Amino acid sequence: MAMDNRSNQAAGPRSGEVKRAGEIGFEDLLAPVTLEDFFREYWEQKPLVTRGRAQGFFAPLFSIRDVDRVICYQKPGPGRLDLVTEGGFVRDNFLNLDNTANINLVYENYLKGSTVILSGLEETWEPLVVFCRKLEGQLSHPVAVAVYLTPPNHHGVQPHFDTQENFILQVDGVKHWKVYGAGQELPRVEGSYTPVARERLPELLLETELHPGDMLYVPRGFVHEAEARDSASLHITVDVHVRTWRDFLEDALAAMADRNPRFRKSLPPGLLNGSHAKAQLEEGFRELMEMVHREVRLSDALGKHAEKLIVARPPLPDGHFALLHAEIGLDTPLRKRTAMLTRRFQEEAVAGIQFSGNQILGPVKIAEALRHIDETEIVVPSQLPGGLSNNEKLVLVRRLVRVGLLTHASEGNSAGAAKRG
Repeated sequence: MAMDNRSNQAAGPRSGEVKRAGEIGFEDLLAPVTLEDFFREYWEQKPLVTRGRAQGFFAPLFSIRDVDRVICYQKPGPGRLDLVTEGGFVRDNFLNLDNTANINLVYENYLKGSTVILSGLEETWEPLVVFCRKLEGQLSHPVAVAVYLTPPNHHGVQPHFDTQENFILQVDGVKHWKVYGAGQELPRVEGSYTPVARERLPELLLETELHPGDMLYVPRGFVHEAEARDSASLHITVDVHVRTWRDFLEDALAAMADRNPRFRKSLPPGLLNGSHAKAQLEEGFRELMEMVHREVRLSDALGKHAEKLIVARPPLPDGHFALLHAEIGLDTPLRKRTAMLTRRFQEEAVAGIQFSGNQILGPVKIAEALRHIDETEIVVPSQLPGGLSNNEKLVLVRRLVRVGLLTHASEGNSAGAAKRG
């Protein structure tokens, strides 16, 4: 048994620095381990504990005082609010007739030993929404969160492994963790978990306690369990739902099928029943594989990936309706809206930019202006490069305001600060 295995832990002097939610980045979870060292030595390979942050470092994201506010005001239903013991999920006995949670029954189950799990807060709790968008911009993978509140001296979920990369951020209390070897090597990412019987647990790799401000990384497939100590424990689990090479190749093939109707033809009728259909199948398979080898495009797969990660995510609400009719002149300072993910692209005679919730396409002559807009903190229309006329500059920036990429630079950045309220 490995107790507090220091080869899997990194610590520095505990800092008193506390950042606002919108300022916490992926590098803050790993410090003092560098991004380069983490991805080379730990990512998908072995667990890691990092320490040294202020005890209240993660509290701006979510804390124990926020739990009943979410339950009462957001009214999460089953799947967004779950109660669980080591024996499994508690079903239905904390719900009202309209399927919303009865807060007093939640309190009662919690006091009897149930862990309260809040999911989907990356969509509904502003500090966590901003935090997850920032991580998605850094990692280029989808990010979700769940909050776990465990009563003193109780286990949370039984030993299990997850199908996503987990980063556990300890916010309140102390929790004792055990991380075992892989129950399955690199399981397919499905957002699910698989219980593991104690008699089948793999080798214990790491046993440690997390205090407020500590972080534990558990790669997907690695079995783990946890128990609160003498006080209530609240931690945030950051789930990175990685997209794999399989997903990427599927995107590339899907893009080819969008372009070429040959990929959309039906398979030969009776293909499982006779040699003639089988011969047709073999011939068609060879033909299509040759087409894949000749025509598959990396840019297609990147575009599909960006559609799912960026375009499908709506922009953060920031009072944008109030600006849709505001005057914009050549000297009006503009900026990208808060936590906006972007990807520029250029293909033949077309240039474009994908961003949170939308995308635009235009002639290739706007490519340089789009680059400037994407890379510059404050955008002044008159200063756009690329040889556009003043009228073309105004048409472009006004369009980018209408479709949701740009806002007035004078507008506040409350979402970026992500104050808990």
